[in-house]
Amino acid sequence: MNIADQINDVVRRVDLDAPGNIVVLTQSFSTTAEDRWHACTDPERLSRWFEPIEGDLHPHGRYRLVDSGTVGTIERCQRPHMLLIDWEYGEYVSRVEAVIESTGNEQATLTIRHFGSDNEHWNTYGPAAGGTGWDLSLLALARHLDAPHARPVDDVAAHMSTEIGQRQIGDFADLWRDAHIAAGADPDHAAAAASNAADGNRNLWSGTDA
Repeated sequence: MNIADQINDVVRRVDLDAPGNIVVLTQSFSTTAEDRWHACTDPERLSRWFEPIEGDLHPHGRYRLVDSGTVGTIERCQRPHMLLIDWEYGEYVSRVEAVIESTGNEQATLTIRHFGSDNEHWNTYGPAAGGTGWDLSLLALARHLDAPHARPVDDVAAHMSTEIGQRQIGDFADLWRDAHIAAGADPDHAAAAASNAADGNRNLWSGTDA
């Protein structure tokens, strides 16, 4: 699996100026905005590259991601350009916004913004904890758009448990460390948080208890 290209295709940013914090990822895809929207909102397609989803999938409805147990409310839905949802994972409550922009010639850009809080989890793990998860989701999405009937979510999970995949988790963490520092974080704190996140993500993807 060629993750090197994917690493370079994603623009990562951290915003510390807004209340809380925002983890931002942007990637351009060779597809239309409408197809990109369908890939992000159709339950069958979502299950191939992200997670199975169930619930009332309409504005103000409640959804549930089957594998992770994440739940939330669909706050806004403006087809085919913007989706805003609550993201309730265990004791942590945040929001996720997906914005799709058509750039012409059957190209569409997806920007994901994950709005979080300055809580203990952020102070310990920084942006690399959730940011790496979104990186891997974008990797699966890119492969899904290339082969719509495949299940890249399984391929990505299998790869990240390999020795190469475990090393690449560290590569993602380093990129998020750099984005964290560029946003104004203390370099030592950013490095420590990225290291903690890499260790946690390696345990997660290898099936090892932290």
